[in-house]
Amino acid sequence: MRARIILTTLAAGVLVLAGACGETTRGDARPMTETPGTASPTPSSPATGSLSEVDPCSLLTADDAGALGATAAPKRETVGTADTCAWKPTDANLSVGIRTNLGLAQTQSSGGQITDITVGDRQAKQVSGRASGGCLVVLGVTASSRVDVTVIPPPDGDGCPLALKVAGLVEPKLP
Repeated sequence: MRARIILTTLAAGVLVLAGACGETTRGDARPMTETPGTASPTPSSPATGSLSEVDPCSLLTADDAGALGATAAPKRETVGTADTCAWKPTDANLSVGIRTNLGLAQTQSSGGQITDITVGDRQAKQVSGRASGGCLVVLGVTASSRVDVTVIPPPDGDGCPLALKVAGLVEPKLP
């Protein structure tokens, strides 16, 4: 009886391992292109796969960040539950945060006004008039994941035009 249990367990283990070896990954293989002056490669088309595999610092090229007025290298950090990359353009603070645990529906107003918008072909929300003075553009990726573009402008400034511009640069690179 004991030998039968051991043999059954071994057979089940072999079947599991054999099944794992036979899996294939679907999708299109696409080459990565690198633009001169770019800190990290950018996909030549929209990314495929999981948002959790995306580096938030790769969502803006060095040229894009420079055109926005950022001169220093971006700083990657975890802010709350977001994997975030921050740049410092002239007179503003800019960050792009990847959230794999919150979707578009979980966008909070933080004292501001939420407006449904579209960025590229993607559903998004703009939160303006926030208590922090900043503007947030939230790009929906899945029901439980999103990318937040946040701009904190100088006092009496409006961060939404810059946040919308950055969201337009980031959106095509998302899965």
